[in-house]
Amino acid sequence: MLLAAVLVASVVPSTTKAETTSDNDSRPCHWWQFRKCDSKQVEGLPDEAPRNGTVITIDVATNTAYLFQDGSMVTKSRAATGTEKLLKKGRRIWLFHTPRGRLRVLRKIEDPVWRKPDWAYIEEGKTVPSPDSPARMIKGHLGKYALDLGDGILIHGTDDSSSIGHRASHGCIRLPDEMMQTLWRDVPVGTDVYIFESQPVQTASKDRHSDLDF
Repeated sequence: MLLAAVLVASVVPSTTKAETTSDNDSRPCHWWQFRKCDSKQVEGLPDEAPRNGTVITIDVATNTAYLFQDGSMVTKSRAATGTEKLLKKGRRIWLFHTPRGRLRVLRKIEDPVWRKPDWAYIEEGKTVPSPDSPARMIKGHLGKYALDLGDGILIHGTDDSSSIGHRASHGCIRLPDEMMQTLWRDVPVGTDVYIFESQPVQTASKDRHSDLDF
């Protein structure tokens, strides 16, 4: 059975306010792109992403998170995304993958508690405790705030600032404190989240499964 594990952790400033025109570059036109060259290409906002209302986009190729309002960038930040690594233990396999496509903020969580999954103990070479062990409940690991995207995928803070800007998570999206605070304040439940690759990233599977619990 293939399980895609999920986790996010990291805290680091480095949120960058959007510049007005420098982020918009003219899209190169080719003969096969008839009627697709009329608008400018916006950094962090692929053609498939929504243009109306509040939208979060995540570019897993550059590990960058963006916040847009009606198609205009509000702010951007470095992020940490899934490593795409496989972990095997006996017949169990975990894929640490950040899903692509259009998701939605289902709920906002303050002071999230991480339920440490089996794979985390296996990675550390430790004995896996019983499923209901109080030792699994870890406070502070996911930062102060989290946005739940469903299927165990979260956008959240972290206690590992060095992971920001890298493929370092187990599937979730980790953000610096400043960016996470901005999203918590400005992003309502129901907001569209579009996860994409500006450059293809090789991955073994797009299946996912969460070992997170709150």
